[in-house]
Amino acid sequence: MLYEEFMECGYRIFGLYGADSEGFCACGNPDCKAAYKHPVASNWQFTPNWSDDQLEVMELTGQLSTGYGVLVSSGLLVIDVDARNGGVESYEKLYEKIPQIAGAGLVVQTGSGGGSKHLYFKCPEGLALLQHHDDYPGIDFKSSGFVVGPGSMHASGNSYEVLSGSPDEIEEPPEALLELLKKPERHRAEINGEYVDVSHAELAEMLSHVEPDCDHETWYRCGMAIHHATGGTGFDIWDDWSNQGDKYPGRAALERRWHSFGKSANPVTLGTLVKFAEDGGWQYSVEFESDASFDYEEPAPKGDGLPFDIAGVDLLRPPGFVGDVCQWINDQCRYPRQSLAVAAALTAMGNVSGLRYTDDKDGVTANLFSFCVAGSSTGKEAVQQAMAEIHRAAGIHGATHGAIKSEQEIVRNLIRNQAAFYIIDE
Repeated sequence: MLYEEFMECGYRIFGLYGADSEGFCACGNPDCKAAYKHPVASNWQFTPNWSDDQLEVMELTGQLSTGYGVLVSSGLLVIDVDARNGGVESYEKLYEKIPQIAGAGLVVQTGSGGGSKHLYFKCPEGLALLQHHDDYPGIDFKSSGFVVGPGSMHASGNSYEVLSGSPDEIEEPPEALLELLKKPERHRAEINGEYVDVSHAELAEMLSHVEPDCDHETWYRCGMAIHHATGGTGFDIWDDWSNQGDKYPGRAALERRWHSFGKSANPVTLGTLVKFAEDGGWQYSVEFESDASFDYEEPAPKGDGLPFDIAGVDLLRPPGFVGDVCQWINDQCRYPRQSLAVAAALTAMGNVSGLRYTDDKDGVTANLFSFCVAGSSTGKEAVQQAMAEIHRAAGIHGATHGAIKSEQEIVRNLIRNQAAFYIIDE
């Protein structure tokens, strides 16, 4: 193990628990899932520079017998590639963008194998960096927390092995990597399929409407939502808010939670925080802006200044089959929602027939976007359910979706079904 070499270079290390005879973490907690990764010291974040005598005691007491952690916040930036979560593919993409990363002064193959590895760089003091980047799933860019050091054991039975370099060869990262990871002033986050830009101050304002002494599940999910919305850079927002409550468990406890959030397979997103904040009286304003420009000759206005004649037309009662569908949708609602029903009927029929009609100019099929506004608890769910039922009856339910999760998901849906129909509330 190379912990002495790390210490000689000014980096800080601490011991990690191994496992007992049955494979459980040697910390003694049967529920602990962090064998070989659990720090022996509870305050590992404040690890000092050990003296020779202190290091000898740690060795004699077995604190370093199965492995050690390297404190990343002692001046390191580690690219942590996790093969289990798509990290290998993301690393290849990152390498194409910034090939200099392959020249890391120390590269370690982690015990999980499959291409997982740690690439070590020095981290400029005081520089705030993203921990996660949406373009590179499966990679943690660690400038805080810790990583398991080379030579340590892994729960799989493998060990962390040096592929190249040594602690004294760790150098500054490529400038392009720092530019990629610099914390933005605002973060792009998703709320029920809608992308918005939020600042740390706006996130703190949302949290101010949630009681910090709330139940544990709400507190935990608020932290996860902040982590996801900020790419792992918003810890202080969660900590400052939590510190206002009587249940505050201390910064160290929050840090342990925080560093686990990015590994969740089902992350809690900003929408959850918005819901908690709205329940506490916070109001979210939505503005739709378009930067599209159209070059067309405006037709001469007809009745009421409109470019078409609407005399004798009841917009709430379409003629023909669409009108019948509109009436059926209204019949599914406890209280008629005439405007919503018209929009749902037109959109549903457009979806059913859309692939059969093409644009004469470009030869593409129709893309329909219907935006409907209705107050909370006014029965709009019944309109959505009715529209989904129409899709089911027409045999296009396989292409119907209730949320937008990612750009990759949209592509997969289009490849699988040729069309994608989204019925989304907010």
